[in-house]
Amino acid sequence: MISKKVLQRELENFPDHFTIDELVGKLIVLEKRQRENTYTSGIGHISVKELDAEIEKWFKM
Repeated sequence: MISKKVLQRELENFPDHFTIDELVGKLIVLEKRQRENTYTSGIGHISVKELDAEIEKWFKM
């Protein structure tokens, strides 16, 4: 999800005139960046024990 502040900051950098396609393209890029930041920040928060338990579950299938 994109916050209003991030969107406002990005729109300030846009030219005075732009197409809807340009806006939608920028929104897609912003959303992907936000998802990547959320994903990468969550990776470092899993303990070794939790990781071992998850891997064990995968191989028991």
